[in-house]
Amino acid sequence: MPLPRTPLQALEAFEKVALSGSMRQAALEMKLSISSVSHHVARLEEQLGTALLDRSSRPLVLTREGREVLHHLSQGLDHLRRATSATAIGGLLGARALRIGIIEDFEARVTPGLATALAGQMPNAKLSIRSILSHEVPGLLNQDELDVAIASEPESRAESLICDPLLRDPFVLVMQKNAGFDPVALLDGSDALPFLRFNREHLIGMQVEAHLARNRITLPDRYAFDSVQSILAIVADGNGWSIITPLGFARAQRFAERVALHPLPLPVFARRISLMSRSDSDRPVAHAIAALLRSIVAQSEVGPIIAAYPWLAGVFATLDPSD
Repeated sequence: MPLPRTPLQALEAFEKVALSGSMRQAALEMKLSISSVSHHVARLEEQLGTALLDRSSRPLVLTREGREVLHHLSQGLDHLRRATSATAIGGLLGARALRIGIIEDFEARVTPGLATALAGQMPNAKLSIRSILSHEVPGLLNQDELDVAIASEPESRAESLICDPLLRDPFVLVMQKNAGFDPVALLDGSDALPFLRFNREHLIGMQVEAHLARNRITLPDRYAFDSVQSILAIVADGNGWSIITPLGFARAQRFAERVALHPLPLPVFARRISLMSRSDSDRPVAHAIAALLRSIVAQSEVGPIIAAYPWLAGVFATLDPSD
C-alpha cells in the first residue's frame, strides 16, 4: 500500500487530538486554528480510508483503527523528534561536560532513554546523570553541583532558577482495583480505610497536604512513606488508599493490575515537572534537552497511561515551552 501524502503537521495534529481528546486543545498546543486541526485529521482519515476518531463522544475517543494508527504513528514521530533534538544537542555541546539530576519517577523509562540519546551524541563530553529529590534542586543548582535538574517545580522558585516546563502531572485518587468506595467518605474520614500519605519532608507530600488544607480536609496521620512503591503495595492489598500522580503510578507498574486510578473529587491540582537550570546556564543546551525529554515522556509515559485511563487525556500531558 503506498504511503499517504500527508504533511508531518497533519500527523502531529492527529497525535495531539488523540492524546488530548480535544481539537481545541490540540489547536492551542500547535498554535493553529481549530478548523486547521480538524482539516488535517479529516484529510488523514480520507487518505487512510477509515475513521480514526469517534466524534460523538466528549472528550473525543479513538476508534479501533485510530488506536492502531496512533501506536505506530507516535513511534515514528518520536524517532523524528529525538533525532532532531539529539542532533541539536550534539552540535551544541562540543567537548563540554554535562551534569544532570533527575527524579526517580523517571528511572524506569525516561532516564534510560535520555542517557542513551545523550551518550550517542556526546562522544567527547563528560556526562553524569544522578537521581535527586525535588526539594534538593535549588541547593544543588545554586551550589553548582548540577547543570540542569529534571524535577517537580517548587511552589515558589528562586529568581536565579529558570524552568523549561515538561509535564503536567495531576493528583488522583488510587484504590484497590474493583473495590467499592465512596470518595466523599474517604475524604471526610468517615470511611475506616486509612489514608496513606507521602512524608511531609518531600515536596510531593507538601503539595498534597497543602491542597487538603486548602479544601479544609484533615485526615488521620497514621501512615507516611517516602516511596510510591510502598504506598501502592499497601493499596494493592486493600489496606489503604492514597493520593498520587499518574507518573508515580507509571513508576510502580508491578502493582498496575491490582490498583486503579480515579478522579479526585476536589478542584483539580497538579504538579509541574520541569527542566530547571540557573539563570546563567547555557540556554540553547537546556532548551534542546527539554525538547528531547518532552518527546521521550510523551511516548513512554503519557501515551500508555492515557490508553489505560482515557479520562486523563488533556490533564496528564506534556507542556510546551510557553506553558
